[in-house]
Amino acid sequence: MKNAIVLTGGVASGKSSAARFLRARGFDVIDADAISRELFREFSEAIEAVFGTLDRAAIAKRVFANRNDRARLEAILHPPIRERIFAESRELDGSGKRYFVDIPLFFENKDQYPIDDVLLIYAPRSTQLKRLMRDRGVSEQSAIAMIDAQIPIDEKKKAAKWVIDNDGDLDDLRLQIDRFLQNAP
Repeated sequence: MKNAIVLTGGVASGKSSAARFLRARGFDVIDADAISRELFREFSEAIEAVFGTLDRAAIAKRVFANRNDRARLEAILHPPIRERIFAESRELDGSGKRYFVDIPLFFENKDQYPIDDVLLIYAPRSTQLKRLMRDRGVSEQSAIAMIDAQIPIDEKKKAAKWVIDNDGDLDDLRLQIDRFLQNAP
């Protein structure tokens, strides 16, 4: 993963939008969430055995509210997600070009990924809460549980090599991504 830059942030911080902008500028982006969705189908039998359902929204609500449920889901999905990320990284490292690995829970699982270059898409907690409720239609209680299930965004901000503050709109995020690309290695 010598040419990798981790793209991370908190829930509803704008990682997906940032990844879209990076792809539009010709960068490869390995998307841990997309891999997770694929593997969810592949491991559906094991997931249903643990949770009694395959309803992603119901499972998400449970895992954000209960650490044990979250650990059980992670035990099923995280090892094959890591394998896929490493396999795709080996291919991309061969090109010699920089690429991004979008890992929403990078800091929560940092010991599992040997990458030092981290770009954090930052949004204050209040903005995350507002976006979750407005854009995803979740209740305030569910939004708080989702945010609280992760390392606080301000702690992530201190640990990242680069930070893009995404408290504005998409045009502002696009400009900041362009500035980052002009100045980053």
